[in-house]
Amino acid sequence: MAGRIFVLRPEPGLAATMKRGRTLGLPMEAMPLSHAEPVGWERPDAPFDGILIGSANGLRHAGEALADLTDLPVYAVGQATADAARALGFAIAATGAGGLQPLVDGLPGDRPLSLLRLAGAEHLPLAAPRHVSIATVVTYAIVHRPLGEPEVATLGEGGVVLLHSGASARHFDAECGRTGVDRANLSLAALAPRIGASLSEGWKSLQVAASPDDAALLSLAADMWH
Repeated sequence: MAGRIFVLRPEPGLAATMKRGRTLGLPMEAMPLSHAEPVGWERPDAPFDGILIGSANGLRHAGEALADLTDLPVYAVGQATADAARALGFAIAATGAGGLQPLVDGLPGDRPLSLLRLAGAEHLPLAAPRHVSIATVVTYAIVHRPLGEPEVATLGEGGVVLLHSGASARHFDAECGRTGVDRANLSLAALAPRIGASLSEGWKSLQVAASPDDAALLSLAADMWH
């Protein structure tokens, strides 16, 4: 297949994806279209048993208030997020493998559990089991940027686009429409089914990774590219 493997996600995940893809021998092209910015927030006046995070950005951009949370263990959406939390000095109580909802659903029911969720401005709602209560605060927001002319030209050569989040996927879709990028030249590899659900039609193909993790997404992209 002609073209490259385009990575839209921002740092710090961008570097990890680029490294993993190059190890597989793929022609990787970094094209981050967004970055995270902190949002002012206040800790709710309630006791908590732990912190729930679906992205390490929730911790990274929490600011000075994070110092008051270091005694709480983290319930992390996946291993990469858990590793990032551990590097910031947090103990890990549980690590998920398929999204926050399955992680919350699987929490032991032997005692009530009160969690503080540190989330982005765009986040999925969660349905908590009876023994779990979740208070959500927004600590960061994702800011998008437009496609530049050189990027439009490179995309026109075709390839596979990695979609790590619904927000970035929708932004990319809109930018392709605005700039006239030929969707028929691009294949999309999505981390999860919901990511591709709201996109326009006309892409060369759209496939979903076997599991919602970066390694599975790159494995899919390699198959699509070859």
